Amino acid sequence: MHSPRLEDLFLRYCEKNVTEAEREELMTLLLLEENREQINGLIDQLIRSDQSGNGLSQETADDILNSIFTATAQPQANFAPATDNEEEDNVAPPVRPLWIFRLVAASVALLLMYGGYRWINKKDQQIMPVAELVSVYGEDIRAGGNKAILTLADGQTLDLATITSENLAGQPGTTIDKTKGQISYSNVPGNARAIAYNVLKTPLGGQYKVVLPDGSRAWLNAGSSLKYPTAFAGKDRNVEMTGEVYFEIEPNKKMPFHVRVLDKYVDGKDMEITVLGTHFNISSYSDEPTIQTTLLEGSVRVEKGNVTKVLSPGQQARVEAGLAKDIAVKMVDTESVVAWKEGRFEFNGNIKEIMRQISRWYDLDVYYEGNVDKKAFAGTISRKNNVSEVLKMLELTGGIQFRIEERKITVRNTDQ
Repeated sequence: MHSPRLEDLFLRYCEKNVTEAEREELMTLLLLEENREQINGLIDQLIRSDQSGNGLSQETADDILNSIFTATAQPQANFAPATDNEEEDNVAPPVRPLWIFRLVAASVALLLMYGGYRWINKKDQQIMPVAELVSVYGEDIRAGGNKAILTLADGQTLDLATITSENLAGQPGTTIDKTKGQISYSNVPGNARAIAYNVLKTPLGGQYKVVLPDGSRAWLNAGSSLKYPTAFAGKDRNVEMTGEVYFEIEPNKKMPFHVRVLDKYVDGKDMEITVLGTHFNISSYSDEPTIQTTLLEGSVRVEKGNVTKVLSPGQQARVEAGLAKDIAVKMVDTESVVAWKEGRFEFNGNIKEIMRQISRWYDLDVYYEGNVDKKAFAGTISRKNNVSEVLKMLELTGGIQFRIEERKITVRNTDQ
């Protein structure tokens, strides 16, 4: 059933022309399953309708809509509930269902990525242009990109943004593709390549891909590192990592692949992932409270101390950094977990957790004014955007404001 009130609130929300009470009314309407078809139609119309000649292509519109609508079908899983010893006031504040913000903030933010959004006039269905988004936060910061430092076994360091493959003459079969942000190692016959361990490290604001000698691929997120051999030999394939890395491992039952996840808090109690052939993501940033292993395809064994769990596709294992008493396993939205690899932010949590992601990608420091511990948001936007556009999307949900000065973001709670 068509709701004129829902349409009116949605269109004015996109223009950020609603009161706090109206915003809450809209979110309540979006919670109703009976309204989902209408809101899908509004978003479809918002994205496809453009009489300016500068609209999205049919293919691009289809991609955006498919990403938004299919994402709403997967419920978000929570990890193990609080124990009896935990106080009620320590329970994390509830987060609005992710599909709501994917349908509203996500679609608007995706349109901002293309230089501005257009809203549909309710009365005559004419498309009214809206000015291109301009930063209102002070200084603006460009998105991160393909940047990495390669440290060779002899300690020599090379900036992959400036060197060429000729700089790696001592490692036959190694090539660098700057346009793709990728370093590759191919199998070299005989003893042409002496096995050595390299370390690939991405700075804050950087990302990079490495194709390992066996054909396995690894994508490094900002502030991450991967230590690997220039050739695999023996009975196992072993690598070490910090930060966040997405792996696609070539199957080889005779030579299992092992990922050692370094835990700086406890010596000798690192986490180890054992695989045969699979796709999975590991997040182990030192400023995050947990180490997370998420399986997309295949099967992996997660070991931390004396605890072992085997994951199935769609499951995520969480371990508290520095501890090995348990491994919590739950089903999650894997598409959200690896969104960074596909060039998107997908937020669904506390503002401090979100700001840690933003801080790493834009290489910014973050400060807070007021208590923001209960501020939770969800939404999606391209990682190619300047930081101002990402912050604008967060502000669409209300209750928070940002200021940028000298590569520092100040987050202010506007509800206090």
